[in-house]
Amino acid sequence: MNTPGQTDSTIYLIAYNMNQRDISIDILKFIAVFLIINSHMDALYPKYKMLATGGAIGDVLFLFASGYTLFLSNRKLRFDNWYKRRINRIYPSVIVCAIIGTLFSEKQDITLLSMVGGGEFVIAIMCYYILLYFIKEYCIRYIPQLLLLTAFISGTVYYFWFPYKYETGEQGLYGISTLFRWIPYFGFMLLGAWMGIKREFLKFRPKIDFLNMIICLILFYGIQLIAKKQPIYAPWQIITLIPLMGIVYFFYKWCNANFWKKLYAKSYVHAIIMTTSGICLESYLIQFSLFTTKMNELFPLNLFIMTTIILVVSFLCKCLSQWFIQTFNDKDYDWKEIIKPY
Repeated sequence: MNTPGQTDSTIYLIAYNMNQRDISIDILKFIAVFLIINSHMDALYPKYKMLATGGAIGDVLFLFASGYTLFLSNRKLRFDNWYKRRINRIYPSVIVCAIIGTLFSEKQDITLLSMVGGGEFVIAIMCYYILLYFIKEYCIRYIPQLLLLTAFISGTVYYFWFPYKYETGEQGLYGISTLFRWIPYFGFMLLGAWMGIKREFLKFRPKIDFLNMIICLILFYGIQLIAKKQPIYAPWQIITLIPLMGIVYFFYKWCNANFWKKLYAKSYVHAIIMTTSGICLESYLIQFSLFTTKMNELFPLNLFIMTTIILVVSFLCKCLSQWFIQTFNDKDYDWKEIIKPY
C-alpha cells in the first residue's frame, strides 16, 4: 500500500538508482543498428539473400531499450508537455531524413518526402508513448499483468482477424507486410520498462544464458524456416514471439557481462558505441534511400561500405535535426551540442 504522498511513479524511482547508468542499453541499441540495416540488405546479397535477416530482433531490441530509458526521468510533466518532448525528439529527425533521403536516393523521387510521417514504425512508437505515459503515471506496478493482457489481445486479434485466413502462399507473421506485429511489439517496450525496474536482480551466467539464447534463436529461425518450406504452417509463426522475447531478455543479460564492461571502459570503444547507438532512429529512417546494388561485384566488401555510408549520413541527419530544433527556439545556436557525437 502506498504511504501518503507516494504514487506508483514515486515508488518506481525509489527502487531505481538514478546515478547508475546501465551500459547494456547503449550496447543493445548499438547491436540493433546493425541488425536492422542488415535485414534490409536483400539486394546487396547476390547469392545469399537469406543472410539479410535480424530485422525483427533489431526492432524489438530498440523497443526494449526505448521502454527502459523512457521511465528514468523523475520529472513530473503533464501529458501534453511530456508528449511534446517525444515529438521534439522524433520528428525533427523524421523530417530531416525525409529531405536528405530524397536528395540521396538514386531515383530522385520527390514522393520520398511522403516519409515525412516516418512510416508505420514511427507511428507505432508515437502510439506506444501515449500508452506508456499513463502506465508510468498510474499503473507501473502492474506491468507484468499488462504484458499478459498484451499477449491475450495479440492472440485474439491474430486468431480472429489476421489476414492469413484469407490469403495463400507464404503468409503468417513475417511473410507479408502487416500492421498486426505492432500489437505484440508493444510488449517488448513493457518488458524493457520492467527490466529497468528489476535489473539489479539480473546476473549474466555465461554457460546457461548463452545456451538459452542459442535455443531461442534456433526456435525463432527454425519455425520461420519451416513456414517458408511449408506455407501451410506459416500462421504458426505467431509462436516465434515467445523465443523472440527470450532473445531480447538474454541479449540484455549478455550486454551486462564483464566482457562488455571492459570494452566499454576503453575510450574509443565507448565513443563508437555511444555514437552509433545515438543514431539508431536516423539509421532506420535514412537507410532505404541509400541502398544501392552498384557495388555488388565487391561482395562482401559492399556490405561494409554500404553500412559505413548509412552510419555517416545518419550522423549528418542527427546533426541537422539538432540544428533544426535549435533554429525554432529563441536561444543562440549551441554548435557543440549540434555536432557532438553523443
